[in-house]
Amino acid sequence: MQIQNTTYTNKFQSIKAKRNTAGNNISFRGLKHPETKSMFVFDLDGTLATATTEQLKTIFNKAKSCNSEIVYATGRTFKEFIKLQNKLANKGVNLPDPNYLIANNGQFLYENIGGVMVENLAYQEQLQQKTNYSREVVTQVMKDFAKSDKYRYTQAELNTLANLKEVKLSDPEFFDSRISYYEWNPSKNMAEYFLAHDVNIDVFKKEVTETLAKKGCKVKFRENRYSKPVMDACNKSILLQANSLRRFKDGSMNALFLCAADKSDGIEFIRKNEDIAFCEIVMAGNDDNDIPMAKLARKGAKFICLNDASARLVNCCKSIKENVYIAIKNGAAAIIEGLDVFTS
Repeated sequence: MQIQNTTYTNKFQSIKAKRNTAGNNISFRGLKHPETKSMFVFDLDGTLATATTEQLKTIFNKAKSCNSEIVYATGRTFKEFIKLQNKLANKGVNLPDPNYLIANNGQFLYENIGGVMVENLAYQEQLQQKTNYSREVVTQVMKDFAKSDKYRYTQAELNTLANLKEVKLSDPEFFDSRISYYEWNPSKNMAEYFLAHDVNIDVFKKEVTETLAKKGCKVKFRENRYSKPVMDACNKSILLQANSLRRFKDGSMNALFLCAADKSDGIEFIRKNEDIAFCEIVMAGNDDNDIPMAKLARKGAKFICLNDASARLVNCCKSIKENVYIAIKNGAAAIIEGLDVFTS
């Protein structure tokens, strides 16, 4: 049931005025805490990982008062999560283990059992049953597309590269294609590719989906457009792949991820495992990989969008409207801000 009390409405109107976002008619639906079990799901980098000790205490106390499971949903691997905890610990900030960790953008799930984070193999089995995902099949299909006339550069186009010989040596299979394989976080459930600026991503995804379907394999796509500073900071091998033929004029680069799952799959698994209704879930994120979480707002879950979130995520949230809150603040401060709105 939508909350209609005067205090809540005034809070919304005040926040809306401060944001000055015209046409952003968002309605809020609060949790039923503390009687009903709930779930708080937080992205880490740029989000919860920015928290001070005091902010973490506030967030975890709020979770306790709402009878809530704590879930971290991150693009990091489990090992990278541990590194993040150690890095924060060196700064005097203790990032506690969650009840669940959704890692690699939903490719893996870890559960806190007696203080030890253990991989949930049932989640892996479910992913396999749902998707029949095969990295080998995906890789071969992408190779076939890369070698097709439609996605290969002409020799004249290749000759515009001053370092063509070096590019060819670095990437002999894909050097002459608009599709280039690369690895950021290798995973059996995910394969990553660069796409040249002139590839129509929607058309390409349709082609890939239809081809994989004939082989009985389902994938989820995730897109990312890396900025010039991000690309320029990459190692030499990736820089050669992200050459001037493939990049946008502003130096940015498109990446396409073919995955067995995304963050929403991990949330759905936990939700069913813990018998938690969508309306009792609050999530927070700031980047493109959090869009699948934000879309769960259509099912009644709540999503906190940070003020400095990616343009794609903000646009997604504005299109959903209900159960989405675009914060005034950034980082962990935005989480606290959003939790206050959704749990008041």
